[in-house]
Amino acid sequence: MFNSALLEVMKILVVHRQKDTVVQIKSVLSGCNPVVLHTESGLDGLLTSRIEHFDLIICGTDLPVVTGFELVRSIRTHSVNRNTPVIFIADEVNEKTLHLGNALGVAATLVERDVDDRLANIVQERVKPEADKDWNDLLSNTRLN
Repeated sequence: MFNSALLEVMKILVVHRQKDTVVQIKSVLSGCNPVVLHTESGLDGLLTSRIEHFDLIICGTDLPVVTGFELVRSIRTHSVNRNTPVIFIADEVNEKTLHLGNALGVAATLVERDVDDRLANIVQERVKPEADKDWNDLLSNTRLN
């Protein structure tokens, strides 16, 4: 699925409360061999996104403490990831979810059951990792993989 010669290592922040979904995301994106940092709450995701740059942020819309919508709104205004592509994963996608996602400038909104079918294509088409990132600090983090 991924042309590994064109893609450099991507740093991805996944903010989702269900570990099965995180495992599914890692599996779908394994072809690009990403460095993935996972947090379960919106607050942890927000704090992480304020200090560390990522090539992509994937988050659920229904998160504990801080919702995905609040997380992205804060990232867009007060973060080093202001221009980082964000993909929402929701239990269901309705007109309100799409409207809020568009207003926040998300790259895509997926229904959780569509992750296997659509996520890899969206990442390949819309996400370009930045070269020469200093991400050694993430490699020592015990929350990886």
